[in-house]
Amino acid sequence: MGHEGYIHPRLVLLAGAAGCVDAASFLGLQEVFTANQTGNTVLIGIALGRGEWAAFGRCGTAIGGFCVGVALAALALRGGGRGWSGRVTGVLVAEAVLLAATAALWAPLGAIGLIGLTAAAMGMQSAAALHVAVPGVTTTFITGSFTRVATGLVTRGRAEATPAASVLLYVAGAFAGAWLSRDLSEATGLVVGAAVVAVAVAPWPGRLRRRPSRRAAAPR
Repeated sequence: MGHEGYIHPRLVLLAGAAGCVDAASFLGLQEVFTANQTGNTVLIGIALGRGEWAAFGRCGTAIGGFCVGVALAALALRGGGRGWSGRVTGVLVAEAVLLAATAALWAPLGAIGLIGLTAAAMGMQSAAALHVAVPGVTTTFITGSFTRVATGLVTRGRAEATPAASVLLYVAGAFAGAWLSRDLSEATGLVVGAAVVAVAVAPWPGRLRRRPSRRAAAPR
C-alpha cells in the first residue's frame, strides 16, 4: 500500500470533499452531478426519454469532463506503484487548484464550462483513489462502499471502518454543500471542497514509534 501514513483517513476526507462538491454542483449547475457519474448516467437516459436536449448536454459534459480528468490523472500516475505516493499527492494538489480556480470563475464562466472543469477535478480524484487501491473506497461515489459495509455486516458481523466512514463523510459533505449553497453560494462549496482536499494531502504528524528498550548487557 505504499509508505505514506494515514491513507485511510485521507481517503475518508476526500469522500467528504466529493460530497460537498457534488451537492454544490447539483444545486448550482442545473441538477448535474460532477462526482457521481452513476447519477448522471441515469439522468442522461431520462433526458433522452423526455427529449430534454439541454439536460442531455449538461450531463454529457459532466461525464466527458470526468473522463478527461481520469485520463490526465492516469497518465500522471502511470508506472508508479500502488499506494499513496508523491504522484498521488501531486494529482490531488492539481485537483484542489482546479476546484479553487473554477470557484473563482463561477460568475463569468457559463454552466457548461463550470460543469466540465469541476467534473474533471472529480475525475482526477477518482483516478487517484483507484490508484491507492483501498477496497470499497472510491471517494467520488459510494455504491461500492455501501456494498462493502453490507457484506461485512452479513459475513463478519461488523462493518469495515473506512468504507463506512466514507459513506458518512460523503453525506456530511453533501449537507455542508447544500447549506453553503443556501446561505452563501454554490461556488463556496467548491472552495470548501478544495480546502478539504488540501487538508487530505497536507503533511500529517508522523506516527509515534516505540524506541527499542535498552537493556544492560548480561555479564559474561
